[in-house]
Amino acid sequence: MLFDLWTVRRRMPRLILDTTTSDKNPGAKSRSGSLGSDPSTSAEDAASAGFTSSLDNISSSCVERALDIAGMFQRLFIITVSASLFVVTLVIVAALAFFVGIVTRLVLVGMMGANAPHPTQVVTDLVATTVGLLPTPVILGGKEVPPTKYTSRTFWQGGALTSQTVHIDRAGSTSYDGGEDDAANEVAAQHDDGDMHLPSGQHLLVDIKHVDPDFLFSEERLASAMIELVNEFRLTLLSYHCHSLVPMGVSCAGVLLESNVAFHTWPKHGVITIDLFTCGAGLLMPVIPTIRRLFGLPVLDSPLPLEPLMKWSHKLRGFREDISPGDNPHENPLEQDFGLDNLANHDIASKHPLLSKRTALQYVDMFEWHNPSKLNPESYEYLPETTSKLDEGIYLDGVQQRSLYGEAAHHEALVHPGMLAHPNPKRVAIIGGGKGATLREVLKHKTVESVTMVKIDEELVKMCREHLPEWSDCSDMEGSETDSCFDDSRAFVEFFDAFGWFIECFGKEDIKEGKFDVIIMDALDPDKFIAIVGSLYKDDVFINALYNGLSDGGVFVAHLGDTDKLNDTAAGVGPGKDKKNMGHSHLGSPWAYLVCFKDYKSRARWYKAVPELAIEIHQRLNERKSGRSTLVYFDAPTMMGYQLPSKAQETAQCRREDKQEECYEPLMDPEFVNVPVSHLKVEKSSIGEFGGRGLFAAQDISKNAILAVDGSIKSFHVLPCSVSVLENLKELVQESNLPFVESKASRFYNFMEGNYVNCLLLELIL
Repeated sequence: MLFDLWTVRRRMPRLILDTTTSDKNPGAKSRSGSLGSDPSTSAEDAASAGFTSSLDNISSSCVERALDIAGMFQRLFIITVSASLFVVTLVIVAALAFFVGIVTRLVLVGMMGANAPHPTQVVTDLVATTVGLLPTPVILGGKEVPPTKYTSRTFWQGGALTSQTVHIDRAGSTSYDGGEDDAANEVAAQHDDGDMHLPSGQHLLVDIKHVDPDFLFSEERLASAMIELVNEFRLTLLSYHCHSLVPMGVSCAGVLLESNVAFHTWPKHGVITIDLFTCGAGLLMPVIPTIRRLFGLPVLDSPLPLEPLMKWSHKLRGFREDISPGDNPHENPLEQDFGLDNLANHDIASKHPLLSKRTALQYVDMFEWHNPSKLNPESYEYLPETTSKLDEGIYLDGVQQRSLYGEAAHHEALVHPGMLAHPNPKRVAIIGGGKGATLREVLKHKTVESVTMVKIDEELVKMCREHLPEWSDCSDMEGSETDSCFDDSRAFVEFFDAFGWFIECFGKEDIKEGKFDVIIMDALDPDKFIAIVGSLYKDDVFINALYNGLSDGGVFVAHLGDTDKLNDTAAGVGPGKDKKNMGHSHLGSPWAYLVCFKDYKSRARWYKAVPELAIEIHQRLNERKSGRSTLVYFDAPTMMGYQLPSKAQETAQCRREDKQEECYEPLMDPEFVNVPVSHLKVEKSSIGEFGGRGLFAAQDISKNAILAVDGSIKSFHVLPCSVSVLENLKELVQESNLPFVESKASRFYNFMEGNYVNCLLLELIL
């Protein structure tokens, strides 16, 4: 067909030439015939007419021939194509384009230096060849997996050696139930609740180093560990995808029914990072030991094997407030000190959960951690025994109670100031104190004959004795015959609600027997939003029972949580209510303590001088068998710092509506006018040449006005021992008949009692 068209186009000039040539012969014949028949016509006219006729004939013939040729060309370009020919042509063109694309890609890949197979081929061959290489996740017995859709797109990367995807085997199932591990069963139960589809969850980040490089480069071993992890905690792995990278390293990401899991390895450095996110309220902390066991494999063939070091953090994600039913951040341990300061802190060098359990009354979490970078190298805390030893802490309902490094500072500040304020404490009561450290400090006093500890949670006491034995250790104390302070013959532990116990025993005012010289409340903090706290600190019936339970001269002590700061709200308002600043106990900020005295004599002993306190501490406290100091932080100068409240505490108290008298500005009788200093001036006297300079009124000052009293009145504190010296001096001068000394001593003594005020009155007669 193409050949015929080419022939026609080449022949078209020849056809036109042949037509022109054939037109000349008829014209010539016509001209000769015409000239010969009309002799009267001139030769010129005959020639002209013949020429014109010849042209007309030629034009007419050319037009007819051109029309014939045009019709012929029109008939030549009408092409009829069959459907089969069209399909065959389309297939050939597509195959040719595909072939060109393949060749071009191979050329480009060859130029890039990559020899790995095409990812499409890897994915295509996956079902037939690679499912057997990596383990396949299965549906656990008793679990239902809803229908899901799978969509993927694979991007070619020259740095990947392999690319494999494995899906859950929906045809098979296993009876694996996580064993009898309570932690695993607890996680599984919490992930099966109805809030799994809410926009909130738990996020666990884990970093481990000093791990076996061979393990970190094995896709199969890593994938097996991942599947065992999710199976043990009854999570559902829908699918996962792994890449082996160039030059080394493995990255895997898995899709959980509950959310996702992923990890990446650096075999050369022995490091793996793991990321686990799950929806719902299920705690991920119990997963930590399993992750350590499955992924923290040590290097066995190293000349200096190192124990794998793991850092991790746990955070709450998403939105709970107004979405999650019944969510209260004040009742969620993960939204208190436990979650915010401990679990979410990824900078702690090492931390390990000792215990996470819920008793019948509260959540209990015990942790140990090592974080020497937190300590100041120039402080007393930066010692070999503190930087090399793991710290321990306990959290109740998420609220930090104490830590091993700071518990001595806290319990010494809680116990000894109040005990020393009593002249002879024999019977002592402790409200709370389940850790045993408060009991340990009380038993250091030689005068103590019995200690009654009232604690509502017996299970907590058993946990502390088992996991925190150092806190109740009396083995090194003189006068104690047991290793544990709980087993001391002077200690009596009553497992009752302290609120009801004291009301039952001392609710009536006529109780005479069984009273205590010192009562120490080592219970929950009043600034935490816990229901039982309000009863302990604000119930009038309970407070009256405490008062009735104190003997004459008795002392009551309680800790009140974080101390006030200058920018805090008024005392008694908001979270700062109910709060006396004492020590710093590794709790993030100084803590406040409350000390109450039943009579003046005990209060006077509170203000003893340093020498008196030092002597009394030496005489009243038992020594240690090892010869070490009985007290770690507390001493006489420290006690001096406890005697007066801080400026911040004073400011917070004076912001109250019912502020004390000392908070008001000092004012005299309203009848007197206070004259400011600006109303006075200093100038030369006009009474004479040698009159000198004097103080004169710059403005008129009324009669009986008071001069600058607002800047003249100052408050100061006189120690009880100084008062005692003045009293003895007054009696001595009276007996010795020294009126001048007696007058001075009496004036000062009366001034302290508030009966004598020395003020300057200006009586100016205008």
